[in-house]
Amino acid sequence: MSEFIVNPLYSRYRSFVESIAEDFSTNGEMIYNKRNVVKSFDEDGMRLVVKRYKVPLFVQRVAYTWFRPSKAKRAYVFGLRLQELGINTPEPVGCVEKKRCGFFRQGYFISTYTEHDSLKDHRDELLAEPIFFDSYVRFLIEMHEKGFLHGDQNLSNILFWTEDGDYRFEVIDINRSHFSDGPASRSQCLSNLMRITRDRSLSGKIVGRYAEIRGWDVDESIAYVNKQIDKYERKRRIRRFYHKIFPKKHS
Repeated sequence: MSEFIVNPLYSRYRSFVESIAEDFSTNGEMIYNKRNVVKSFDEDGMRLVVKRYKVPLFVQRVAYTWFRPSKAKRAYVFGLRLQELGINTPEPVGCVEKKRCGFFRQGYFISTYTEHDSLKDHRDELLAEPIFFDSYVRFLIEMHEKGFLHGDQNLSNILFWTEDGDYRFEVIDINRSHFSDGPASRSQCLSNLMRITRDRSLSGKIVGRYAEIRGWDVDESIAYVNKQIDKYERKRRIRRFYHKIFPKKHS
């Protein structure tokens, strides 16, 4: 049993969305295959991307059944919201929530395909070209001023291209994101910047320029983000130690 949503603008792909849970394993071209699996499909003259999220733990399946939207549904809904805000992201086509015995089992998110490169693949270029770097930092500010806080804002999840001599940006992997009512607060913005990288040198350059453009104290802003990185790394070490003693058991 599956529940699905199809973007009215892409209603011609309804049958594709309805059947993707059954067809995913045997069809499509592999793009990414780790915790989640991402494939591309050529369908009716358009290339679509499908992300199949890993089967969650039982407690998460309970939550996705009754208490909160699944990652797939959040990716779809958040994609539509970003479009309303004027922030580029691949067009949401639909999502599927596959169920078993009444419980959520697995989610699929379908979007249009994008050929743009990620910032991660052009890190040296980003750091070497002031205009490129400044455009990226101003994009971060734009997102925050529109109330969007990317939940996994590393360089892999920001795509870019040039258009009419200007740099353009696009966000992907948005299901863990948050939206504030109005512009994000200073603490929200700086905490969100911590998610870009734990490389203190790169982080310092990004946060420093970000603070400079916004008229915030540069040293205080960098210190705040470094403190958040320290806190994250401590929690990560504790989690790793805990999981060594109590390995995860998947249902």
